[in-house]
This record gives sequence, C-alpha cells and structure tokens, in this order.
Amino acid sequence: MSTAEIKQAIEAMPDDERARLTVWIVARYPVLRVEQLMGRAAGLVARGEWAPTPPTDDNRPKGKLLDHALRVAEGRDLDK
Repeated sequence: MSTAEIKQAIEAMPDDERARLTVWIVARYPVLRVEQLMGRAAGLVARGEWAPTPPTDDNRPKGKLLDHALRVAEGRDLDK
C-alpha cells in the first residue's frame, strides 16, 4: 500500500475511528527525534539486521528536513 493510498484510507474514516487510530499510532510508535532514529538505524545496519532501500519520492526528505538529516548523518559518520 502506498503512502497516498494510506492517506486516502485514513481521510475516509469517521472522525472517532481516525482519533482512535491516532492514539494507537502515538502509543505504539512514540515520536522520536531524528538523532534517535538515525542512531537506531545505524545500530541495525552495523549489526547486519537491516539493509535500507534507497528513498522514493514518497519518503525522500526535502528542504529543512533534508538539511537536518544530512547534518545528523555527517555527525554519525553515515554520510559516506
């Protein structure tokens, strides 16, 4: 399922169901800072537990998010 399809399915939900989904997502997947995400990803890669696929247009960072991700990657020696 693509990101666009997920967005459409969520937008089609009744408000109360969408609210329950939001609560579940936040409880199950707490908001993390970029540094935390990059650190966890680097650990998984280093242990050979994850081989990331190249980004797609749907999930490629842009603008300020891209700038921040590049700074974090450089700080963790992941920019090579």
